[in-house]
Amino acid sequence: MNAWGITAEAEARIRKRDKLCVYCRAKMRQRPRARGVPPDKATWEHIDNDDLRPTNLMNIVICCGRCNTSKRAKKLLSWFASDYCVKNNINSRTVAPVVKKWLKDQTT
Repeated sequence: MNAWGITAEAEARIRKRDKLCVYCRAKMRQRPRARGVPPDKATWEHIDNDDLRPTNLMNIVICCGRCNTSKRAKKLLSWFASDYCVKNNINSRTVAPVVKKWLKDQTT
């Protein structure tokens, strides 16, 4: 189990699924000893910050440090309207399939 309570099996599945940032699709690097959040660091992210359960694999994704720092605890759709997302063309059509699925599940 990692520091966020994610089992080794779940972590392996998420890492296999999320090769690029789920939001901006940037290539990321593992930076275990980096201080702070470098822009290209692979970071853990909850799509919905109201659901922090480590067992909800559809809500746990990996994104780059730049997107994680921008999103913080914002609601996803509100974040899509931010200057950061507009400038970087991040929206419901451009994100990774796992995020699209999460959005679809929220409307059904």
